[in-house]
Amino acid sequence: MLFRSQAARSAAALAAGSQAHDAAKLLETAVYLLPAIAPRRIARGDQEHRLGDFAGLAAEAASLALLDTREPETDSERAARALGLLEAGRGILLSQALDMRDDTAELAVLDSSLAARFVRLRDQLDRAPAEDPRGSPGDRSPAVLRLEREAGDRDRLAADFSATVAEIRALPGFGRFMLAPGLPDLVRRAGSDAAVVALNVSRYRCDALVLAGGTVTDVPLRDLTFASVADKVDVLSQALDRESEPAANSTEGADGNQVLSQILEWLWDAVAEPVLDHLGHRPAEPGTRLPRIWWMPGGLLGLLPLHAAGYHREGRGRTVLDRVISSYTPTLRALGRARDQAVSGPPERSLIVAMPTTPGQGIPPLRHVADEARFLQARLPAATLLIDDPGAADERTPTKASVLAGLPEAGIAHFACHAASNPAEPSRSMLILHDHEASPLTVSSLAPIRLDHAQLAYLSACQTSRTASIELSDESIHLTSAFQLVGYPHVIGTLWEIYDSFAADIAKDFYRRLQTGPAVFATGAAAEALHDAIRHKRDNRYADRPVLWAAYLHAGA
Repeated sequence: MLFRSQAARSAAALAAGSQAHDAAKLLETAVYLLPAIAPRRIARGDQEHRLGDFAGLAAEAASLALLDTREPETDSERAARALGLLEAGRGILLSQALDMRDDTAELAVLDSSLAARFVRLRDQLDRAPAEDPRGSPGDRSPAVLRLEREAGDRDRLAADFSATVAEIRALPGFGRFMLAPGLPDLVRRAGSDAAVVALNVSRYRCDALVLAGGTVTDVPLRDLTFASVADKVDVLSQALDRESEPAANSTEGADGNQVLSQILEWLWDAVAEPVLDHLGHRPAEPGTRLPRIWWMPGGLLGLLPLHAAGYHREGRGRTVLDRVISSYTPTLRALGRARDQAVSGPPERSLIVAMPTTPGQGIPPLRHVADEARFLQARLPAATLLIDDPGAADERTPTKASVLAGLPEAGIAHFACHAASNPAEPSRSMLILHDHEASPLTVSSLAPIRLDHAQLAYLSACQTSRTASIELSDESIHLTSAFQLVGYPHVIGTLWEIYDSFAADIAKDFYRRLQTGPAVFATGAAAEALHDAIRHKRDNRYADRPVLWAAYLHAGA
């Protein structure tokens, strides 16, 4: 499969200039082979490595599908085919995880023992394998032998799992069990009220595939190029690296704010304005409820704040914030799942995880976290506070075990701590808790959790929505998507490093706007509450300092 996909991509590159139809067919074949390139039987790190070799493949396939005029299709059908390729070629590992989380309630009614076997094997495969010790050739140390034994066990588990799934599909009514839904079903599940914008950037062309009212329309983005996106990502990254905490309270950091303001204006011209004009979204009168939009950026665009695009320094009007309420989703399927998981009624319990200080060298204290945590403890419903505080009892220390024990009952989970991205293996990106060195709370360690009460996860930490690996930007492997996957239909995350004092203010304002009564919170309005909190900050002194507020985003339903 690996060699077939590589050959198809190479052949398509040669044919694209003169034979778009043949090139499109070759890349379509390669896209649908991607799941076989990263099968469940291999370790997560190996899956990520293999998929990294095919970065941008789905974007190229979608672009060539739009250029392929030999197929007897209408413009809308051609756009829908391109959207289907993006759906199939992005978020491969996410789709596998969604497959494995298919509801087994109906299966249990028909065959409880088969359902129990499926759940047992699924949960065993969900568990992250041990860290690779990277022994030298011929090394037969206990660590290496354990790794080899686990690899063999994983092969057997995967074989048993495949056999079990085949047995389930043989049952009446279960023929499509764990098979990805087709595009028409995904469009239906996204909802007729959803405006979803799948952005596609490739070396062939750049487009916005807009799903609205059940129809897919192609909006060409003629002022956008792959090179310009890569350049803006690089420039922004360098500028943010020069930022520091004093930027929140002084004139320092002016370079970063200037650079980001220019990028937000470029994003408006090249991406946001053509899309919003197509949808007919104009500046609204004060007090008017704004429409919702879901951005599905994929690739490098996922590293830029589309929700904050615009000319903020000239006042209201030509900005995304003044026209729509933005959310993000990695795929249509993830959006449909988030909507399915949305819980009616306010949450009854909550979990607050706060790390004012963190063990380890060079990890700075977060001086405003304790205040943020106490504010929330006094307001959130039946709040359990885990805080790294010398005066706290051991069972109240934020460790991986205490957090995983507290999550299943929590409708709201709020984290105020440091986070760390892992460029080599994004699934090892983590929230930094008290025992982060011995037992890290990583993206992959969240996978086995099953949550029935989850409604909102607020990650008041740095870069929780950023994929550290450019090669895996199509996979959306980060902490925000991990919390979506385990069951939270609403997640608040960040694209870059946030400032401690500002983060506490944003969190407080967000929950004030979400609160409808004593200890009562309308989590379904999370996107609107975040939007209003961010716009309030922008409109009050900070329009020319987007580094402070543009990092925050809402993902989910």
